[in-house]
Amino acid sequence: KKESCPVCGVSAAPWDANMLECGACGLAFRAEKYFGAPAYEPDLEEDIYSRAQKALFREALNFLDRALPAGRLLDIGCAGGELLKAAAARGWEAEGVELAPLLAAKALVRGFKVHTRPVEEAGLAGGAYDAVTVLGVFSLMDNPPAAAAELLKLLKPGGLIYIRDLNAAFHLPLYRLEKAGFFRFLRASPSVLHNFNFRAGTLHVMLGRAGFRDIRIRNSPPTAGDPYHTGGRLGGFLTHTLKILYYTLAQALWFFTLGRVYAGSSLIVTAHK
Repeated sequence: KKESCPVCGVSAAPWDANMLECGACGLAFRAEKYFGAPAYEPDLEEDIYSRAQKALFREALNFLDRALPAGRLLDIGCAGGELLKAAAARGWEAEGVELAPLLAAKALVRGFKVHTRPVEEAGLAGGAYDAVTVLGVFSLMDNPPAAAAELLKLLKPGGLIYIRDLNAAFHLPLYRLEKAGFFRFLRASPSVLHNFNFRAGTLHVMLGRAGFRDIRIRNSPPTAGDPYHTGGRLGGFLTHTLKILYYTLAQALWFFTLGRVYAGSSLIVTAHK
C-alpha cells in the first residue's frame, strides 16, 4: 500500500512490515504510529535524559552562545529539565515543552515553565523566542512538518533552531542487519526506528518548506556510554568506544566526500528564521 510522504507529498512505498519510505526526500515512517510514553527503569531514565546527554547539551548551548546573545529559549521535549537548567546557568530565560507528565513534573519542580501540549497546540506567542532546541523529538512527533512550521512562527526574526535527531541512513541498514541475525551473538540491538526516520535531505526539505533559511547539517557526536543498554555483551565501555570510533569514521567520510555523505548515527541541524 502506498501513502503520501508527510514531508514532501510524494508517494511512499513499503519498506518493511509497518514502514514506508519516500524515494524523493528519503523519509521512512511508520504506517501505524506509536505514541505510548517510554517506560525505563529509574537508573536508565537518569542515564538517558541526563548523564548520557550532558556533552550534547553543552555542545548545543556553546553553539547558541556563539551565535546569539542569551535570550529566551524554548526546549522541545525538555524531559526533566536538564538542558533548561544548563541554559539558565548561562543566562538564558529557558522554558520547555514536555508531553510526559512525570518528566514535565520534574522540570516544574526545578522551577521552569513547562507546556504539556504539542507545540503546535500549545498556544505559544509568535515571535517570542530567540532560540529553539529540538533534541531527539521530531522523530517521535505526530506531525513533524506542522511542528517545524509552528517553531518558525515562535522564533523572533533571525532566531535560531538547533535540532538533533537520528539518521535513517545509519539506522535503516543496521535494522536490516539486526533482523538477519548479524548481532545475535552479541545480544545487541543497535538500530533505533521511530515513527519518523529522517535522512539529512529529509530534514533539509522539511525545514526549507517550513520557511527556515541557512540550513546546515553535520554528523552529531554520540551519546555517552550505552544509556539504552543496547550493546548486549559489549557492555557500556566497549559500546561507547565503538560509537566514538564510528563517529570518527563518519566524519572522515563526510570530509572526503566534501560534505555529501552523512553516515553518523545522528545528525545536528541548525537553521535561522
